[in-house]
Amino acid sequence: MERARESGYWTEDDDDVEERAVDHIAYLEGEFKARAKFKSRQNIIRLQIDDAQAKLEHTQAKRNGLKQQTAEYLAHEVASFMLLRRVALRPDGTPLIPNDAVHLSLKENYLMFIFYLIYEMMSEGAFETAEIREIARSTEWRLTWGLARENLPSIFGCAVGDFSINHKMLIYWSRVYDSAFESTEPPEADIVDDDDRFDDWLATRDLERKDKVGRSTAADHHQERGHMLDGEYVEQCLCGMKAKNAGKGLGERLPHQQHCLYGTWHEFTQEEKEARARQVYGRNTANVRKLLDSEQEQVLKRGVVEEQDLRGKRTRSMLSMPTKVIPIRR
Repeated sequence: MERARESGYWTEDDDDVEERAVDHIAYLEGEFKARAKFKSRQNIIRLQIDDAQAKLEHTQAKRNGLKQQTAEYLAHEVASFMLLRRVALRPDGTPLIPNDAVHLSLKENYLMFIFYLIYEMMSEGAFETAEIREIARSTEWRLTWGLARENLPSIFGCAVGDFSINHKMLIYWSRVYDSAFESTEPPEADIVDDDDRFDDWLATRDLERKDKVGRSTAADHHQERGHMLDGEYVEQCLCGMKAKNAGKGLGERLPHQQHCLYGTWHEFTQEEKEARARQVYGRNTANVRKLLDSEQEQVLKRGVVEEQDLRGKRTRSMLSMPTKVIPIRR
């Protein structure tokens, strides 16, 4: 890859496509659904999706072609095939690939099957992360883990050196959930059962820990924060013009290509708004969520409510807000 960069065969644009194309395609697909009433706009977005997809496939093929011409790749391929010949057996115990002739025949006619076997062999039959996490937080496993987590070989019936990737990942996620359950304010069950909300809870907890190191007051941890729910400006540039225009004057800047939406306003769909609202809401503690729910009920019953009438001294203290309120005389 270094030589490809030096020769100019692999460029920064290729890196940019690999890094951002998948997210950009997902964004465009969301825009396509949101513009169902505007067929002309959908046609333009569909062309942008096809163009981004074609660039991504071309770049991936370009990288794969580079890798396949290296000594490292050929050595890895030979080692993988030789290992497969030793461990892939038929039900009767005989080798699936007994000689070079069978090996070459399978490679020529059933290459994807060979790659599938190699992948299963190398991954040790690894479970999906979501499955591992579901096991790690299950009641049955938590009971076993709590009783024997200091004696790991007794749980899996083998030495630590013989643990599979599944064993290691299960231990890792079990310790992650330990850190959550043993926190001073552990997450509620519905947060633990939702991987995305639990990840948000972990991120918020770690951020608060960093804040406590650098700040002496607790107010910064509990103050209300605003988040934009209408939309956002696209800050990802897929055509490379952002970097090329750096330092140039207004009249010298080159326009972005048609498929690049950098600098345009992306209006969130209703689904995106609700998802972001749930994400922010889920980061609150149980007491704060109860407080917010009660406030929403008051607003629904009474209509427009002044903030000083909605929150009392105790509530404002809980949220680390100033408790002294100056009444507004109308």
